[in-house]
Amino acid sequence: MRAQIPRIFLFVLAVVGIYAYVGQLLPQFEEHPPAKTVITAQTPPEELVRAGEDLVRAKGGCLVCHKVTESGNERGPDLRKAAAAAASRKPGMEGEGYLIESLVDPDALLVPGFPKMMPSALRPPANFTMAEVKAVVAYLQALGGTEVTVKVRDEDAARSGSATPQHRGKTLAAQYGCLGCHKADGEGGAVGPDITRVAATREPAELLRKIVEPSAWTTPGFQAGIMPAEIGRAIPEGDRHEIVAWLAALAGKSYSPTGAASPWSHEGVRLGLAIFIFNALMLAALAVAAHRERRA
Repeated sequence: MRAQIPRIFLFVLAVVGIYAYVGQLLPQFEEHPPAKTVITAQTPPEELVRAGEDLVRAKGGCLVCHKVTESGNERGPDLRKAAAAAASRKPGMEGEGYLIESLVDPDALLVPGFPKMMPSALRPPANFTMAEVKAVVAYLQALGGTEVTVKVRDEDAARSGSATPQHRGKTLAAQYGCLGCHKADGEGGAVGPDITRVAATREPAELLRKIVEPSAWTTPGFQAGIMPAEIGRAIPEGDRHEIVAWLAALAGKSYSPTGAASPWSHEGVRLGLAIFIFNALMLAALAVAAHRERRA
């Protein structure tokens, strides 16, 4: 028995090493819920400005059409100039009031040279509260170099978006600005085609390609080159699969967010199978060692 101990020890080390090797081959994901800024009547102006910038860059999807730097999208007006021009847009309306109206009811006054395409910030995909609208106005005022005059009232934060659970792909589509231009299931913009049933005629691989390569095809009746390629390429691969899974669900199809065509291609299933095989080998080796010892 004593002679078997070194061999058993080496075998255990080998198995542990194989476990470690297989484990490091699998992609590791760590997700944290996004930090949520609570906007209240007591929020200081500088924090209100920071919250507004976060909303413009993320939840609002504003940079799909607007820009806040020299380089950026120009389908909508340059947001750096919004606050300075606001005071003269509508006679009898102060700049702050105009900025709020331009977010809540963007069709009330279209900026010359730009089409009607922006949905109300109070409705999907942005689904802002009035407190969030005012945070964006504070950011626009600071961005334009004007005084931050907007004030948040207690009742502004009372209206919240829909609490109904929704597919993660839909949440991501709104987060990355897809619904700013596309309509899906009755919600979103009208710059691009309605994507509610796009998965009915397109395979998941085609949709994944379209996200990162917009020129892959153009829907008849829509101008080519409108969709910016850099936005799709900036979306993590896992999130792209989630969006495609949501589109598939809208079309009545099933698609795994892992992109797997078979459950055997899922990392967890493969790891479980590897663990089972290694454990079986270990038990077999121990059984052989015990059998030899009994014969000896």
